[in-house]
Amino acid sequence: MNNMEVYWEIANHTIAILNILVECLLFYKFIKPFMKEKAFYVGVSYSVTMLIFYCVPQEIIYPYLWRAIVACVTMCLLEKRNVKQKVFLSSVMYLFRWMVYGVTLLLRDVLFELFIDIPYMHMHPVKQWIAYIIVELVYYSVAITAMYFVIKLFHKVYVNKKEDISEKELLLLFATLLTVMLGYFTFNFFSRVYLEDMEIYIWNVHPGYTFLRVLYQIVSFATVLIAVVTYQKIKEKQREENVNLLLEEQIENTKQHINEVEKLYENIRALKHDMGNHITVLESLFVKKETEEFEKYLTELKATYCVSVEGIKTGNPVTDVILTQKQKEAEECGIDFECNFVYPVDSNINAFDISVILNNAIENAFEGVRGCKDPYVLISAYRKKNAYMMEVRNCISRYVEIDTETGLPETTKEDKRSHGFGLTNIRRVAQKYYGDIDISQDEKSFALTVMLMIE
Repeated sequence: MNNMEVYWEIANHTIAILNILVECLLFYKFIKPFMKEKAFYVGVSYSVTMLIFYCVPQEIIYPYLWRAIVACVTMCLLEKRNVKQKVFLSSVMYLFRWMVYGVTLLLRDVLFELFIDIPYMHMHPVKQWIAYIIVELVYYSVAITAMYFVIKLFHKVYVNKKEDISEKELLLLFATLLTVMLGYFTFNFFSRVYLEDMEIYIWNVHPGYTFLRVLYQIVSFATVLIAVVTYQKIKEKQREENVNLLLEEQIENTKQHINEVEKLYENIRALKHDMGNHITVLESLFVKKETEEFEKYLTELKATYCVSVEGIKTGNPVTDVILTQKQKEAEECGIDFECNFVYPVDSNINAFDISVILNNAIENAFEGVRGCKDPYVLISAYRKKNAYMMEVRNCISRYVEIDTETGLPETTKEDKRSHGFGLTNIRRVAQKYYGDIDISQDEKSFALTVMLMIE
């Protein structure tokens, strides 16, 4: 090898391009849980931007910041929902890269001092070139591996990936990020100014600069994670408050149903009390052969009490009222409502818990049939040994997307307060009875099955 400079240049370009491609893959992995299939196009835009910036002969100040901005713009163009979250994600990924590569740079410096910047290697340029390639591959491999685990950790602590970020929440998160960014720009500013004035890197003269920067990066990483965890706890508290609020509304609805049942029982008791008197009067008229009065009294009695009682009969008055009301709602909306529901009598299951399941499941079914040509909702329940099974099936106009983390459908409701909490309450009740829920669907129908264990 006569012209080693060419080989050094080839090695530098090859390693740099490989690193760019791997970083783009990491960025795609970072965004995927938040944007699913659209994350691929974000990764492509990030890759193209990085390659263009790398090929530009003129040095660009803060190139990774510009790449993060391009990625953020691409995400917002592909999906206009939750723009504030996309701004936050782009900023986090940008800072994570600076932190990880900055910390692992210590390893690279140590390897350079041990295997490259030594007299023996200066006397053997070919071996130095090979050692350089190995050191660079080791450095980037460690950095990429560390970046991968950082992304996995971030995904783990960022639980509610589908939740919108409000302005106050974004302000909370960016208060931390801006502090980290201020330190980032400060470190870069001093190193650049020192290089311009002294024509030598500051870490070559003051090794403490590197250790101070690494310490700041580690602390910054921990601070960002703490901010995300705090944000998630706030969201979880809000979620619990909304679930409890929705549950309170359902309790009030159930109380109304119970009041209706109690009124029905009062009418029955009153009827039972009065019927004795009516029978005595009829007997007296019949014995006295007062035919005209007998027929007149009987006609008035029939007009007063012989009213046909319509509605669904399940074996429990509470579920009777609920399902009858839902049937009327379905008729008003033009939905074919078929009910084969049987209440599990002589079991440990509370009627209130059943009402929570029915109210939420049927409301979701009514929501799901929107847009269908011939909407229908089918409700059935049966016992299988010590398991009580309830199924609510309805038609759908399009395939329902399922959240891979929760296993529940992604709601399309505009009411964010009740966003996805119905199925959460159903699952909570099912787990109370050591059961769970199961969701199945095909192109035309969606089915929710709830299993409760009976003692």
